Amino acid sequence: MIQKISIKNFLSFKEKTVFSFEASEDNFRADTQVVKVAPGVRLLRFAAIYGANASGKSNFLKAVYFLQKFLFKDKDENGGIDYQTGVIPFLLDDKTKFESSEFEITFFVKRDTQTFIKYIYKLIVNSTTVFFEELCKGDSATIVFQRKFADGKFTTIYNFDINDTYKAVFDVTCRKNMSFFATYVNAEQNLPFDLEDLRLVKEYFQNFLPNITGKKDIYQYSKDVLANDKEGILTKSVINGFETSGLDNINDISFKRNEKDGSIQDDYFIKVPANPNVYSLPGVLQSEGTKRYLSLKIIFDKLLKNNSFMIADELETAIHPDLFEKIVYDFLSAEKSCSQLILTTHYSGLMETINNLVRVDAIRFVEKQDDGSSALFSLADFEDLEQFNDKINTIYKAYRDGRFGAVANIKY
Repeated sequence: MIQKISIKNFLSFKEKTVFSFEASEDNFRADTQVVKVAPGVRLLRFAAIYGANASGKSNFLKAVYFLQKFLFKDKDENGGIDYQTGVIPFLLDDKTKFESSEFEITFFVKRDTQTFIKYIYKLIVNSTTVFFEELCKGDSATIVFQRKFADGKFTTIYNFDINDTYKAVFDVTCRKNMSFFATYVNAEQNLPFDLEDLRLVKEYFQNFLPNITGKKDIYQYSKDVLANDKEGILTKSVINGFETSGLDNINDISFKRNEKDGSIQDDYFIKVPANPNVYSLPGVLQSEGTKRYLSLKIIFDKLLKNNSFMIADELETAIHPDLFEKIVYDFLSAEKSCSQLILTTHYSGLMETINNLVRVDAIRFVEKQDDGSSALFSLADFEDLEQFNDKINTIYKAYRDGRFGAVANIKY
């Protein structure tokens, strides 16, 4: 589970910005929304980020996604050893646009049913070169490995038991524009020993789910998953979801793959109260909201089952507000789950569920500064929130009135 993420000089985040999953002392819904991973360390499973258009909400998610993808980006991708790393610094400043971007993530990996191991990963990189990379372990931050690039060459510290031959292999194959983890993944199958720390961290990040955006077509992914659902377990879960989500007229679904061309025929079986018959309609005649809910149901089931991490940008796209809240409710109500979700949203109605469904410390804001950079802060940073805890003076209304910032400055 992620404890905190730090980014600096990436897209609109000019200054060092820290996003923390650490929970406050509030015990509201702590049984399902807070996980204790170590003595004194309680981590949230959920965070929602609000802000005006172009404030930087999506840029924060892009920073997380960049880190996830870069860790395993092979040197042979996108042009071989000369490929660009993909990092983009803050460009609205004559100094920062020539400087490296910095990332740091502190996270806990579940080693077994009872034990979490703390790791800290740091990365300093520009468009062509990794200048610093380090993995540390435990509260004492013991170095697992460290790479520094200076004067045209790397100096590497290996704090795990491998001989000079394998060190030389890592040194030669780990190019300046790739992470050490990408090199490790390429060599892992040929290693005659288990580098447990590297393996655990690799498995943790590879368990992340793909990011979801409002524009991304996730229905095709869902069709493929359901076509492979030979035992019908996922299909049954979707039908059960329909029954409790206002889509109970859908009696059954069928997703069959054409063995010749690989295409998938999707059919929905509809039953209406006024007619005892069941009718079959192709997926093309279903609403975008229905198909998106089906897709989200599958993805969230996987998120919970695998105890994964996921980021989602404007998840509520094409979804009725009540159904969006139901999706969030189902995720937050899962027991004994170590899954985590960060979503950006314009649906401010979710704030009306604060202290009913959503915790105060789960709400974050992003606001554009005068220099064009983005600032990230938490609702929990504000004092006297109790004054907004009645039917008239709600946190939702206070946000819409601009009491917390991070709202659109629209002039009529």
